Amino acid sequence: MHKEVDFIAVGTGLGGISGALAAHDAGAEVLILEKSKKLGGVCAYSGGEVFVPCNHLAEDNTTDAKAYLDFLAGGYADEKLAEKLFRLGPQVAKWMADKAGVKWQVIEDFPDYYYPKAPGSAPSGRYLECELYDGHRLGDWRKLSYTTPHMPPGISHEELFGWGGLSAMMTWDFATMGKRVAKDIRGMGPAMMGWFLENALITRGIECWNEAPVVEVLTENGRAVGVVVERHGERITVRARKGVLLAIGGYDWNPEMAKHFEGLPDWNSMCQPHLTGDNIILGGELGASLAGVPSYNLGMFFGYQVPGETHDGQPLWRASWECGYPHAILVNKAGERFADESFYRDYLPRCHDWNGVDQTHPNYPPVLVFDQNYRDKYAFCTWFPGQPVPENFLAKADTPEELAEKLGVDPAGMARTIERFNSFADTEVDPDFGRGTYPWAAMMTGDRSRPNPNMGPLNKAPYYGIKLTAVGVGVNAVGLKTNDFAQVMHVRGRPIEGLYAAGNSAALLDTGAGYQSGLSNLRGMTWGWVAGRHAMTGE
Repeated sequence: MHKEVDFIAVGTGLGGISGALAAHDAGAEVLILEKSKKLGGVCAYSGGEVFVPCNHLAEDNTTDAKAYLDFLAGGYADEKLAEKLFRLGPQVAKWMADKAGVKWQVIEDFPDYYYPKAPGSAPSGRYLECELYDGHRLGDWRKLSYTTPHMPPGISHEELFGWGGLSAMMTWDFATMGKRVAKDIRGMGPAMMGWFLENALITRGIECWNEAPVVEVLTENGRAVGVVVERHGERITVRARKGVLLAIGGYDWNPEMAKHFEGLPDWNSMCQPHLTGDNIILGGELGASLAGVPSYNLGMFFGYQVPGETHDGQPLWRASWECGYPHAILVNKAGERFADESFYRDYLPRCHDWNGVDQTHPNYPPVLVFDQNYRDKYAFCTWFPGQPVPENFLAKADTPEELAEKLGVDPAGMARTIERFNSFADTEVDPDFGRGTYPWAAMMTGDRSRPNPNMGPLNKAPYYGIKLTAVGVGVNAVGLKTNDFAQVMHVRGRPIEGLYAAGNSAALLDTGAGYQSGLSNLRGMTWGWVAGRHAMTGE
């Protein structure tokens, strides 16, 4: 053995760092291992929202909060895991504040996804984020920690919503954002991971190796006792006296796994390219059991790849929020709308619809369509109004029929759909799919200067369109099966002693078949903490 510690945390996202903090504070010598050059994982790319019903900073009703989580689960959650996540989540969030110096704040007036329609849903108080973070506090790790290409840099959610949300990019305070970026003041996901990384690596001095992928988990008599790491061109064996935590994400960049586990013909990802299914490979070699929930209502978006944009040497895929803006719709191959475009919890599941007669997905791939009204008011991707978008990326035509021909969509169907949608413009009511009736959608993608923030006609030529694809955010349908101590379960139904999984490496048996932004971060933080504590104390 080249090295020996008590606890090995594999991954530097929220799950791995939380596990390292818990184990360290229980007396462990800890080593953190990271496959990528940079630290922070998928969490650093996110909005940094942590969904914590009944948290210590806001009043909540436990009965309502549990009812809402049960609604999200859709009957697919393991009752024991769901109960422990609900009970421990607020305690772990407070522990991180009290013991690890994490600076939480409530995202004020930010409603649950399904508010007010779902049982137990709340108008505010359940989302936490971290205060802005000065990247210089990370010292030598500052340039080796991820910032995000997906979220506005250097701001809080309060500022984003105060400036009008995603559709109001033209009114954002870019001067403030620019000053903060120049000073490396971080918001959202990078801020959250800044606080966590600082408290692990700087305050506690926990050892961390980057560019150190784990290629094997070692066992003795069925117990995980260490790992083999590739580092600086050699293989190093590290022994773990107490436990090994896999918090390394899922399979977003493994096309074969993604296609078959997610049930769509193609799959791309907004996440970093090192998420290649190592959790399933490493666990599978030890006889770990896999578990899954239905794939059609988890964390996924529609998106696109702007030619030339890369990260970590691979194409950068972006989420398309534009379909929720006024003057934009989604259509299928028949040229028909198929969902409420402002609420991705509605339109994403419908792309999984299957026609058993002609053996196709009738709503996949979807096509985003908008008009010059849109281009006059709102940004598309990184192009502001008035800036031309390359036609080899965004199709353009003088009529809906001509645009449909370019996009492989039924021309007559698209023309009828746009005519019908425009007929709703005077009333600002969508009788087909109820577009604009969720407060969350109005805040995120709506134009709140309009009576219905998500409605507006498509009646000004030229017309624009682009085919979209599925883009994952690391929340996968299949993962390692774990018990209520975050132990990985063997296919024979027993825990694999010494082996733990948290975050997106673990199956979603605690939250079930639904999704709510911030739940992924909650489960990573909570089960990582549970793993580190259990490895050291047995509790």
